[in-house]
Amino acid sequence: MVIILSGGLVKLFLTENNKMTSSQNLEKGAHNLLKNCANLSTDQKLIIISEDPSLGWYSSDITHYIKQAATEMGINTSILEVGEPQNDSKSKLTDIIEDFDCALFFARIGDQDRFEKSHLKTKRVMSYVRNLENLGSTFGYTHHHSLIELKKAINLIFSKGGLVKITCPLGTSVEGNLPQTIIDESSDVGVLRFPMLVPTPVSAKKFSGKVVLTKYLTPSGSKVYEPASLALKSNIFAIIKEGKIEGFEGDNETIKNVDSHYQRISKMFNISKNVVDSWHAGIHPGTYYNKSIEENPDRWSNTIFGSPKYLHFHTCGDYPPGEICWMIENPSITIQDVHLWENGNLMLENFKETRPLLDKWVDLKKLFVN
Repeated sequence: MVIILSGGLVKLFLTENNKMTSSQNLEKGAHNLLKNCANLSTDQKLIIISEDPSLGWYSSDITHYIKQAATEMGINTSILEVGEPQNDSKSKLTDIIEDFDCALFFARIGDQDRFEKSHLKTKRVMSYVRNLENLGSTFGYTHHHSLIELKKAINLIFSKGGLVKITCPLGTSVEGNLPQTIIDESSDVGVLRFPMLVPTPVSAKKFSGKVVLTKYLTPSGSKVYEPASLALKSNIFAIIKEGKIEGFEGDNETIKNVDSHYQRISKMFNISKNVVDSWHAGIHPGTYYNKSIEENPDRWSNTIFGSPKYLHFHTCGDYPPGEICWMIENPSITIQDVHLWENGNLMLENFKETRPLLDKWVDLKKLFVN
């Protein structure tokens, strides 16, 4: 339950995680989601797909707060509670969603087919805001359009092509020459994402080198399988050549476990085992994760991926996002030897495409300064 407290002129909300959040920040976050992202208007019909909070991913406080906020805006709002994702989740919801102008997902099932073309007329919004604490933080209230423009600017940088190098403190060293291209953002994802956390994936077909695999291999949020994650006893290196896994180097037991994991997942879904399809790094410094990684590695990787502190590769399957994710901590990415990311920091000042955004968007400047 959300408890509303009065403190002077500022109302504070006690969230389910016992964090205090100002009502002003929550209102800003709600407006950011419903208006800046979803672009909803009075008398439209909204259905909120709400994942069972007992599963540990989404809290009920966010669902009920956004329903109230939407109702106060004159938006006709309903809630449908769902369980954990299944590999046929989409087909079960299609008929229900079609009766609404917009479907807002506080549920992982909204993320499963994010790279697929949708024939639904219903607008779909996938929320990575999982509770009121998220909504009332910079993660939730940083102006959505500023992050959209940041994504577009980074896409433009990559579209100009050139030599791209990826490194990390643990020894990742990958590079590839990108051709000049036009990035079709309309083919990026079939849903609106809130907040915007990553640029369009960069194809890995031109990339070769070695990537350190550490901590866990985790799923991409596309298909469902158990166990979802694989703990790595030791760090190993994945050797890739032009977007294909050629082998692994390091501890033999860890390599055996990783090979077995890839064999199992590729056989389960009849997909290409050795493909490294693409990669991208996070662009939202307000992204955070305050629980134990070991408790749920899947939830960790599918929450923290939007942070500039992480780059992730889409592997196992010749499509984004693949089915097995490599999380690279504190990445450095250079384009023609100029840092766009440096040790997990997004260097907006280094490129003419991104530099003006800091002056244009107060929210964005505060986000990166802090």
